[in-house]
Amino acid sequence: MILTCLSVSGFRNLAEQSLQFFPHINIISGPNGQGKTNLLEAIYVLGLSKSFRTHQSRDLIQRNAARFSVSGTVLSKGNECDLSVEQSTNAKILQVGGSKRDVFDYLGRLDLVLFASLQIEQFKAESEYRRRLVDRGLYHLQPGHLRRMAGYSRVVKQKNSLLREAASVYTKATAELLDVWDYQIAELGAKIIEARQFYVEKVREKLRDRSNSFTPEALDIRYLAANEISSTSSLADIQSQLSTRLRKHREREIRLRRSIVGPHRDEVAAEVNGDPIQRYASAGQQRSALLAFNLAQMEVYCDAYGEYPLFLVDDVDSELDEQRMNELLQILETKTQAFVTTTKPGLIHSGGRCQARTFQVSCGQVKESAVGQ
Repeated sequence: MILTCLSVSGFRNLAEQSLQFFPHINIISGPNGQGKTNLLEAIYVLGLSKSFRTHQSRDLIQRNAARFSVSGTVLSKGNECDLSVEQSTNAKILQVGGSKRDVFDYLGRLDLVLFASLQIEQFKAESEYRRRLVDRGLYHLQPGHLRRMAGYSRVVKQKNSLLREAASVYTKATAELLDVWDYQIAELGAKIIEARQFYVEKVREKLRDRSNSFTPEALDIRYLAANEISSTSSLADIQSQLSTRLRKHREREIRLRRSIVGPHRDEVAAEVNGDPIQRYASAGQQRSALLAFNLAQMEVYCDAYGEYPLFLVDDVDSELDEQRMNELLQILETKTQAFVTTTKPGLIHSGGRCQARTFQVSCGQVKESAVGQ
């Protein structure tokens, strides 16, 4: 999968422009604050329709602009696909080949993996973030997982709203409506748990393959369904377990005024050399763990589709030493198209081993500056 070109308008501090990219390593260089990460973010938005830095797409609109537009052409298995994302203050328009699509039909046209400094602490500390990483990988393998997650999130929100009311007034009608929400939570939740367990095992297989390991540390991840649910059971049994737990915890949920049973509380536990990453991993090991996870996800994707997703790396020289940085790029250049931001492009070219094209960013303007062989 290759992003051959990109056009941006009204996005962050980037000037209106069109760019042609290299099929191997694209080095995005320049001083801090010039727009390097903004360019990476624009590529991410084109692929996933949202940012990795903010939940508010309207924040991406350039000051004094009415909207932003990001468009590009993707080459996958010999076929070209034109994509575009346009966001105004009150609407987002996604298009594939010039035709409007909803998000469920848009995603999957430009798949990518991101390694960024702001994610490292999240990977270590936040269960929700690790769940999102798993779910994002699942969107590629099981497109229906996105609709499933959207439906589940909607049901939990509706149930929580009812639970806040039930704490003061609990009626027969309230109980019947809670039964409806709990049935949907059990049904959708079982499918989510089964899918997550499947995906985590796929990633674990790649992490266990030390012949492809990028880091000296041994990373392992495990999926732990909340409420003592057995995630390795059959789908019907998982649904039955969830139904039982929901009945058991009904009164407690009413007291707490929120839903406490279901996959929105699950854990993805990460370990480095057998120790929990949250308690024992050094800063360097945290970076290595996230990077190893990203590379494993890339391999799982390739097994499913016969090609690799794009790989984005933000601020590579601040997160990896020179040797490891160049080792990573040598791995990526033989497998996929990569976009790497850096303030020190000379370190990447050391030894002349990396097929790369360099783009210099200054005040939001991006210009190709050199080609490495």
